[in-house]
Amino acid sequence: MEHAFTNRLLPLTAALMLAFPAYAAAAGQSADKPLDAEVASVEVRGIGKQTATNYTVPTSSVATGIRLTQRETPQSLSVITEKQIDDQRLDTLQDVLKQVPGVYHSKMGNNATGDSQFAARGSAIDSVSVDGAAKFLYESNSIRRSTNNLDSALYEQVAVVRGSSGLTNGGFGEPSGMIALERKKPQAKPFTVLEAAAGSWQHYRFIADANSPLNADNTLRGRAIFVSDHGGDYLPRTGRHNHTLYGILSYNVQPQTQVQLGTEIHVNRNTGSSRFGYLTIAGNETDGFIPFEANPRNNSSANWAYGKETRAELFTRLRHEFDNGWQLDGSYTYLYGKNDNLSAIAGTYDINADYSSYVSVDLDKSRSNEHKFNLNLNGDYGLFGRRHEFNTGISYLNSKDYGPYYGDKDVPVADLRRFDGNIARPELPYLQDGYQQSKHLSVYGSTRFKLTDKWSLIGGMRLMNWKYAYRTERNRFADGRRSEKAFIPYLGTTYDITPNLTAYASYTTVFRPQVRYLTQNGNPLAPQRGRTYETGLKASWFEGRLNAAVSVYRNKRDKIGVPAGRLPNGERYYKAEDHTSNTGGELSINGRLNERWLLNASYARSKTKNSKGKQIKTTYPVHLFKFFTGYDINDRLTVGGNVNWQSFIIDDREEVTEPAARKALAQRAYATLDLTAQYKIGKRTRVALDVENVFNKYYKTMPDIHVYGTPRSITASLRYTFD
Repeated sequence: MEHAFTNRLLPLTAALMLAFPAYAAAAGQSADKPLDAEVASVEVRGIGKQTATNYTVPTSSVATGIRLTQRETPQSLSVITEKQIDDQRLDTLQDVLKQVPGVYHSKMGNNATGDSQFAARGSAIDSVSVDGAAKFLYESNSIRRSTNNLDSALYEQVAVVRGSSGLTNGGFGEPSGMIALERKKPQAKPFTVLEAAAGSWQHYRFIADANSPLNADNTLRGRAIFVSDHGGDYLPRTGRHNHTLYGILSYNVQPQTQVQLGTEIHVNRNTGSSRFGYLTIAGNETDGFIPFEANPRNNSSANWAYGKETRAELFTRLRHEFDNGWQLDGSYTYLYGKNDNLSAIAGTYDINADYSSYVSVDLDKSRSNEHKFNLNLNGDYGLFGRRHEFNTGISYLNSKDYGPYYGDKDVPVADLRRFDGNIARPELPYLQDGYQQSKHLSVYGSTRFKLTDKWSLIGGMRLMNWKYAYRTERNRFADGRRSEKAFIPYLGTTYDITPNLTAYASYTTVFRPQVRYLTQNGNPLAPQRGRTYETGLKASWFEGRLNAAVSVYRNKRDKIGVPAGRLPNGERYYKAEDHTSNTGGELSINGRLNERWLLNASYARSKTKNSKGKQIKTTYPVHLFKFFTGYDINDRLTVGGNVNWQSFIIDDREEVTEPAARKALAQRAYATLDLTAQYKIGKRTRVALDVENVFNKYYKTMPDIHVYGTPRSITASLRYTFD
């Protein structure tokens, strides 16, 4: 079946791509305004203009380290630009990633403190880079949770490479992919943007974005962004207050040398929220299992639960362009995180058949710091009468998460159906201090060699040394250590079939540490290792303003972490599964159909099987479909609509055999519809109205937990721009 799917998808899409230029030409002629004749090349100081007005970017170096167009990149790459973020009013990084082809979002908690995970191609996405500097979300609780709730107002683009990305993500060839964030930079012309929004459940949001040259010759520029976001949680007994501050200075020491210095601060506070929710079944293996019904608006948290998270970052960057066009880029980042979460979650581990259970009380206090350094050199060179590109560098990351551990307490609840959050707060005993520390050092290089005008080869590699040390409650506070060395090769090729259509293929390896996947004894599983293959077709029209792609892929992995059971406190432990495979395909189109019509649509299929051919990772959907379109009715009014659909998911527990209970562990296929409209009042003012989940669809974000997606909500906003 997998090969049949592949064989059907590629030929069909190739025919559509070959036929599309005829429609594109007709659409271009019938548009009210012709598309610009050419797209400006991306400059270090000019990318913001591209992302603010388009749904695509001309080039990106995220996948290979070499700046290539979408068609020249032999891997699946999606870019959500500032324009799309603005059009759809995507407030957080979570909102943005929900629009990316093939990316699935699973939210396990009822507020900002809830564990939130994004996955693609059968694995969680744990690698994020910011302005080219990598970070790894699985190694720090405070940094991971704060990153999940990053505000999108800071970014001019969010790129996602799907598939193994060890060539560029700091050394880990995760099979899922990597998220690459590009912060907004100072611009040459001064402006100030103020925006205020109000929505359902007392949701209030304010943004101030100020940019200005700071000297007469415009060599020193600054930009500051402040965001305040409050409320917006539909559950009772909850509160949320998030603040973000970002500032950056950019100074051209010489025409070819630029220095940047900046800071980024996030402060998140909430009350009455929890990291998980009620289980959807009650009972046990001896007495059998039954469904546990709960109102989607029930709050499983105690009233006194709280979350306090702070993240502060200081970064600097130096870029120099030599006379021959080669560029040297060096950066250093220091990041500090502080986490103080008191969780009190009812019915999250076991619920008895009479609906009695416990409130599990847990105190998570930790501090985190990271030091990141990256030095990169890139340029082109001549050989055999042609110009080729080259990229090389070194990166280092030292991340530590440390703090006190406290004992858990279970408070009995006679009947979960009557739980109202009003319970006494117990004292939690201090146990010991613990820590987790990770160090990565890697060197990398890549080159694109143009064999002919139509055919290119891309090769690269990364050598990586990874060390991990830990002392945690799960391993009884014994000092543990693990170290690994990895060689990650990369090989890709592209061939231009027509001026608009390119075929590609790529191969790389998988290396993914699993420090969050612990055995019954509390030790982390060995890293995943494997191989990834991908091939497909890419097309572009209107000088790159409209892009389409189809891909099929297969990755084979050993040591993949799968659930193996639960500890007495309900926490899951894992085992390693060998000889697993993940296969699938993706189809996407995004950009401008004409000057007024914007489109972003995709379909993705992904299935993971074990060595016996049985599907695993069943909590991830096999099929995903996403569609957004926006249309400028005139120069003032723009309307848009967004549809997200996903297929059936289930927590496929072998011990649960009762049909009703198995149904309670599943979420059937569903779709949601969002609508948006914005109207310009003159040149400076814009009003907008957004309706999320128009048909008020109730759906679980995890199949085995009573945590639901946001019901129907309405948000109105007002924006004013000063020149």
